[in-house]
Amino acid sequence: MNNFQLIQILYSAASIQGLFLSFLLVRTKINQPANRILAILLIILSFHLILVGFDNRDFFLAFPHLSRVSWIIGSLYWPLIYLFVQYITQTQPNKIWKSFWLFVPFLVLLMVMLPYYTSSSDEKRALLTNFEEASRDDFGWINQVVSVLHIFFQTFILIYYLKFEKKLYEEFSEVESLRIQWLKQFLILTLAATLLAVFSFFARTWHIPVLSQLYSFHFIGIVLLFYWLSYKALTQPVLFGIVKEQNSTATIAPEEKYKKSTLEAEQLTIIFEKVKHVLHTQKLYLKNDLTLTQLSLAVDIPRHQLSQAINSSYTGNFFDLINDYRVEAFKQFASLPDKKHLSLLGIAQEAGFNSKASFYSVFKKKTGMTPAEYLENQSKAA
Repeated sequence: MNNFQLIQILYSAASIQGLFLSFLLVRTKINQPANRILAILLIILSFHLILVGFDNRDFFLAFPHLSRVSWIIGSLYWPLIYLFVQYITQTQPNKIWKSFWLFVPFLVLLMVMLPYYTSSSDEKRALLTNFEEASRDDFGWINQVVSVLHIFFQTFILIYYLKFEKKLYEEFSEVESLRIQWLKQFLILTLAATLLAVFSFFARTWHIPVLSQLYSFHFIGIVLLFYWLSYKALTQPVLFGIVKEQNSTATIAPEEKYKKSTLEAEQLTIIFEKVKHVLHTQKLYLKNDLTLTQLSLAVDIPRHQLSQAINSSYTGNFFDLINDYRVEAFKQFASLPDKKHLSLLGIAQEAGFNSKASFYSVFKKKTGMTPAEYLENQSKAA
């Protein structure tokens, strides 16, 4: 078995793995927007792996319309990863189209390549017949620019995540914190796979001795990423919403987390009652950027003790508690005549939710129905 056959087997197996994982992600009812974006990313990557794995003269002469598609589809990766990160961290803007500026490089490259893509099969075969010249084109300015952009945007996305990391760990639930930890690993591995691919690409472009041979395996990092994702999906399915959170053993028991605390059950109950009083009177939950730290300042209780009191006296955590208040606020606001002019999202924002995705996800989780279904039921009851 030669290297080319080995690559075909490895890449084909990884593609099948990626498509299977995409199928699982699309079917999940939890964490839907993020999972569907990840599914789209995996489908494109699986297709790209096939193109790279079968990158030879006979393949593209048989399927000329697939030639040079790989030149531009790589520019779809960073916009999808960026949107995925925004949904996981719940930092996406209210108007999601504001993030679509990242798709501009893809659209520009598509316009540049459009004359080639719209040419006939015979015209493409005529260009591909001289495979050596066609191979030189593969290392031309388009792929060089895309390679540099890969590094730039993947680094930007990792820095974007790190900016929110500390806050995310402090304010999110245990399962969500596990997702955040997994997300960091995912971004680091993605950047590492990208660096490997770009390094081997330029080594081949500049004909660097020995190192240029790495190009044959320049997508091996993506293959490993696929298998790592599959492993995580099997061992920690709650990360992807493949199983429900309450059925998962991934969460940390409160008694284990706070085993060093000296607070008694009665003290924790008193603290929690104070929390509820402050939330009720000051309506802090209406602030869409409310954090556990801000609440601890308002209650005048250390943040760690506040977190312990909530986790011990309430069937959830800070994040769940605040969202319960926001869901009830939405129900109340939706019934007020002076709010009728607002959209569902507008009412949700007044209730403290900071995005459409988090609002719909939380509301469905808390009530078992969508906001529209809830309002329809209320209308029928009235």
